Amino acid sequence: MKYFLQIVFILALTFSIGKSTAQCIPDVTLTVPGIYPDSATGLPAGNVGQPYSEVIQARVLTDTVYNGLPAVISNITITGVTGLPPGLTYACNPATCIFPGGTNGCILLSGTPSVAGAFSVNVDLNINGSIFGVPVPPVAQSIDYYVITIGTVGLPGDLSSIKFDLLQNTPNPAVNYTDVSFTSPIGGDFTIKMFNMIGKEVYKQTIRGMAGLNSSRILLDEYTPGVYMLSLENGNTVVTKRMIVSRK
Repeated sequence: MKYFLQIVFILALTFSIGKSTAQCIPDVTLTVPGIYPDSATGLPAGNVGQPYSEVIQARVLTDTVYNGLPAVISNITITGVTGLPPGLTYACNPATCIFPGGTNGCILLSGTPSVAGAFSVNVDLNINGSIFGVPVPPVAQSIDYYVITIGTVGLPGDLSSIKFDLLQNTPNPAVNYTDVSFTSPIGGDFTIKMFNMIGKEVYKQTIRGMAGLNSSRILLDEYTPGVYMLSLENGNTVVTKRMIVSRK
């Protein structure tokens, strides 16, 4: 019985240590509400086949203004981190991904990237609070300025077998947003455009991409439901896909 208890204790300790290493530590020295790193600093690059680990820190507001009225923030809830390079996952601390107002929390991005490219990473969250003690509906927001660039340092061969191509956007049909992915054998400037069914350009964005797989997100709240044409240009070639904007 004694040895059995010792084994249980060792297994529990091992599990606890393993679990703790997969968590970030909130930076309690941050006292100014916000998300860190900011858009100017961004997230560091990584390489295919090499472990990647980076932490996003958050200091949550305690109060704000909502529709012109003073509001108290009860918490922000991280509902997802999308657009991560294949091979990476995220984990919050607190593990529930619920950061109470006036506290510090963090999100660990970690794993081993398996695909090269430039990936637009979005942190989606709900802001929960109340006005004069009455709860208000959650306010959805997205931190959409992060990009993680994954290179191929130290890997054999090259990316010459990859062709310039626009993948089908996802989701499609899309409601609030859609992710646009494309491949290219070389890096450079790429222009993404959207056209309505009468050929009018309704969206244009030029991004700096790299060899491999690239991804960017388009927010669709201001676009009317219907069929659109999505195009990608690299200066020499244009490829197109059809996409649908829907409302549920």
